[in-house]
Amino acid sequence: MAVQRYRVDDACVCGRYCFVVRPLRIALIGGPQYDQVQVVLDAFTASTGVIVEVGFRGEHVTLNKHVATDLLQGSSYDLISTHSKYAPSQAPWLQSLDELVSIDDLAGVHEGALKLCRVDGALMSVPRNVDARLLFINRELIDDQWAPSSWTQLLESLCGLADQTGVPGFAFPSRDSGLFGTFYELTAACGGHLFDQGGQPQFSSDAAREALLLMVDACRLRRIVPTGMVESAWHYDEVSAAFREGRVAVVGDWPGYFSLLTAQSEVRDRVRFRLSRYPLGVDGARHVYAGCHAWAIPSAAADKTASLALLAHLTSRDAGVADAAAGMVPVRQDVSMPSEDSLDLERAELLRLTVATDLLTFPPMPQYPAIEDAAAVNLRSALLGELSITDALAAAQRAARIALAV
Repeated sequence: MAVQRYRVDDACVCGRYCFVVRPLRIALIGGPQYDQVQVVLDAFTASTGVIVEVGFRGEHVTLNKHVATDLLQGSSYDLISTHSKYAPSQAPWLQSLDELVSIDDLAGVHEGALKLCRVDGALMSVPRNVDARLLFINRELIDDQWAPSSWTQLLESLCGLADQTGVPGFAFPSRDSGLFGTFYELTAACGGHLFDQGGQPQFSSDAAREALLLMVDACRLRRIVPTGMVESAWHYDEVSAAFREGRVAVVGDWPGYFSLLTAQSEVRDRVRFRLSRYPLGVDGARHVYAGCHAWAIPSAAADKTASLALLAHLTSRDAGVADAAAGMVPVRQDVSMPSEDSLDLERAELLRLTVATDLLTFPPMPQYPAIEDAAAVNLRSALLGELSITDALAAAQRAARIALAV
C-alpha cells in the first residue's frame, strides 16, 4: 500500500502532517444499536484517505475476551472499543491519553463520564456514551397508571399476566454481565452493596440474598419471565428483541436499543410502549447499573498519531450526533438527543434524571471482569435450580475472593 499523506484537523488533535503506510485496524462492539459507527468510519476515510479495517466486531463479553487475548500478545489493533468496566483490566496495555488528547477537546465532555474513564487518575479511554437503563412498558398489556413503587411490587404486580394475556410480565438477561448487573441493581435496591469501601466482595449479605431470591422467585416459582429465558441464556439482545416482538410486557433496556423500537414501522405498529425510571429501593433512591462505552488506544499501536486522529474523529461532534440519532446518551455537551416528538422529549428527561441521580457504578479494579464472570455463573446456577440461593452466593463469594487474590 502506498504511503498516504493527510492532515489531522487542528481542532481535533495536533494539526501535524502524518504518514500512514497501512490501514488502521480496530476492534468494535457489534450489534444493530452500534453499527451506525460505520458511517463515521467511512467519513474518516473519505476525509483522510486512510482505510480503517475492522479486525473484530462482537457483543461486549466476546469483545472483551478477544481484546484481552490480543493485548497480551502485543496487540494487533490501533484502536479498540472498550468500556469503563473493562478498561482497568486492560490498562497495563493501553496508552495513557492525558498528554496526548487536548484539554480543550475534553472540556465539553460530561465530567462524570470522564471520571469513569480514568484508571488510578490517568485517562485511559475517551467516553463514547453513557449507558443506563430505563423501564420499557408495553402499553397494550400494562395500564398507563401502572407505576410500581418497588422491585417487589413490580414483580408481584406482573405475576399472572401471562395467564391473562398470554404474554409474560418481565425479562432480564440470564447470563454474563447482564445477569450480574441486574443482580447488582436489585442488591442495591434491597439496601446493600456488592463491594465494601475497600473493594471487598459482599455477595453473601442479607441484601444480596433478598435480591437473588427475587430473581429466582420470578424465574422458578411465580414464572413471571418468558419460557426458555434462563435455559436459553438470554443476554441483552434477546431481552430487547423479546420486547420489540411483543413477547414480554416489561424490560429494563439500554439507550442504544431505543431506535430499534422507533425506526421500524412494523415494530411501532406491533408494540405501543411507554418509558419509566426504575422503581425506588428501600433507601428511597433508584439504582441503575451503568457505565460508559469508550475508545482506547493500545500502547503497542504502531502509529500513535494516526490512532489519535481516528480517536478524535470518533469522539467528534459528528460522531456524537450519529450515536445520539441511534438512541445513545451523548457525553458531549454540544450534542443533544433527538426531540422530534413527545416520546423523545420524555425519554431525554428520564435519562437526564437517571444520569444525574440514579447511576450505580462498579469499583474500578482490574479483577472486576473476572469477578463478574465468576459470580454470573453461580447466579445462573441458582436460576436454573442447580444451586440453592445460599450455596450460589457462597460460591460467588469464594470465586470473587479467588479472583482478587490473583
